[in-house]
Amino acid sequence: MGDDQRKPGSDLFIVDNSDADWKVRNYLTEWCGLAKTIDIAAGYFEIGALLALRDAWQAVDHIRILMGDEVSRRTQQAFREAALRAAEAALQRAKGEIDRQRDELIRRI
Repeated sequence: MGDDQRKPGSDLFIVDNSDADWKVRNYLTEWCGLAKTIDIAAGYFEIGALLALRDAWQAVDHIRILMGDEVSRRTQQAFREAALRAAEAALQRAKGEIDRQRDELIRRI
């Protein structure tokens, strides 16, 4: 496809850590200030990569990470804790909805 036929935002940009001076962390830190969404593909993912960005990544509305099946123990633990918190929150919302429906039914009786 010629340059004049490309859709805006359709360019793929690959960043790796092969350059001694320009690391993925530098690129992502800058990009977090510019983008609403970021898609990342990594063969090996370490939660420290997000932590190294400090608060910059929290300015992004959506981050999608496609990762290989290898992660560090620290990352596994972070995933487990996040999944547990999400499950507990979902259970609390479901319990609240059940209580609300029960109360409504009792009021109607």
